[in-house]
Amino acid sequence: MIRRFLAPALVIGVAACGGEPEVEAHAADVPTNTLTVTAEQLTATVPVEGTVAARHRSEITTRMMARITSLPVTVGTDVPAGGVLVRLGTEDIAANRAKAEAAVAAAQAARDEAVKHAARMDTLYAEDVVAQVQRDQAHLQRTQAESQLALAQATLQEVETAASYATIRAPFAGAVVARFADPGDMAAPGMPIVILEDTEPRDAVLAVSVDLAQALERGMTLRVTIPDGRTTMAPIRAISAGADPMTRTVEVRAELPADWPTGVAATALIPSGSFTGVAIPADAVVRRGQLTGVEVVTDAGVALRWIRLGRYLDDNERVVVLSGLEPGDRIAL
Repeated sequence: MIRRFLAPALVIGVAACGGEPEVEAHAADVPTNTLTVTAEQLTATVPVEGTVAARHRSEITTRMMARITSLPVTVGTDVPAGGVLVRLGTEDIAANRAKAEAAVAAAQAARDEAVKHAARMDTLYAEDVVAQVQRDQAHLQRTQAESQLALAQATLQEVETAASYATIRAPFAGAVVARFADPGDMAAPGMPIVILEDTEPRDAVLAVSVDLAQALERGMTLRVTIPDGRTTMAPIRAISAGADPMTRTVEVRAELPADWPTGVAATALIPSGSFTGVAIPADAVVRRGQLTGVEVVTDAGVALRWIRLGRYLDDNERVVVLSGLEPGDRIAL
């Protein structure tokens, strides 16, 4: 909004330390667009600090110790669900697979021979050619061979499972926000290689005191600001059913735009009751350096009166006046 610059005709009063606000009188016609200040019920708020967080965040690690052979992603890389993040060396796995496959083949042959031998002994026992103890011994050997085959097959399955760990894929679609290794490094269980976050709307994660949280409901909107100046009215998405016994706070999550950076501080204004006060349109405020004022319509014309402001309301459309205006004053818009 373009403000009027009026030549001062008379200084009515000058603010002293602790005194009345300064008022400058101007000879000018009374503007047609004015607003009469009234007292109204306003909502008091308490600023609560929180953090911008992704809804899904995963630290990608390995379940086996191996050397990294390929790391095709870097910070900022967008990855689809199931996309390859890391490939590990599989030389040892290949050797173990060959040994396991050989053991399965040998166990299979031994089991087949034991089955045939047990069948022959059954036939001979039925013809009363061999004793029962020989027949029982053949059945025992068959059972042992079957157990050895099952063990060899389990070992092969274990090797195949380990081979699947050599290629690590994205559990969900997102973007890489951190990378801690390079090709050639040794990966170990429990040590993160990359961190993946989804690209969905963010959350403002707030620790709200129990007394303030009692008045909150899902769907209510909170004014949230981050250090770079971005502000939004964020709907409450989730409220924890219980409080942290150490801090006596309740976790509240409010939805933020998807392009807001994660990990930065977020300040939310939490309603804490109501009070009677004065609020004016933010566009009516005149700023000169660090001073804030409004053009007040008086009997002498239009005067610039310095005021002290509080917080903004209605998504920055109105601002609370702490001092300098009284109900009944008329200001220019």
